[in-house]
Amino acid sequence: MPKPLDPKCQLCANLPTAKAKVLHGTDGDGCWNPKVCHNRRSFYRRRTKSDSTEIDVIAIVPPATYFAVLYLYKEPGDKPLHALSAELWLGQKPVCRLEPIHCFGLTAGKIRIYTDQVLQVFAQQYDISLYQYKDMFEISPSHCPVRPCPLHPELSLFCHYDERIIR
Repeated sequence: MPKPLDPKCQLCANLPTAKAKVLHGTDGDGCWNPKVCHNRRSFYRRRTKSDSTEIDVIAIVPPATYFAVLYLYKEPGDKPLHALSAELWLGQKPVCRLEPIHCFGLTAGKIRIYTDQVLQVFAQQYDISLYQYKDMFEISPSHCPVRPCPLHPELSLFCHYDERIIR
């Protein structure tokens, strides 16, 4: 009986070699073996392509239902909320997005009221019933899309000057 395919190697085979060495080399999890990995990655890439041609693929359209998703930009744990955003989805596609806002100075109660208002606006706009968010995702504040943002100071803010003042 053949040895089963290693899922970790299957995923690694799809990465560029440089990235695979970083993730699995001495700085990563340490499983990279230069004597074995190059051939194994090639084997897994060819194996995956040939296996995919043998399997029939069908597509069935999933039922389209509305649901809302909340995005919280915050550090893990009991840290303050940096920013938030929300989206309304219909089936597999987003249909409406709340622009992200910073939450500086907002209490937990005010944030709860605001997120409930977002659900109400989504429901009124699309004439549907929404009672809660289907899912909430915590995203690192370093990915905050709001500009200007204290985490992403623009160089021009600190370097801007008025020539009249200098003279």
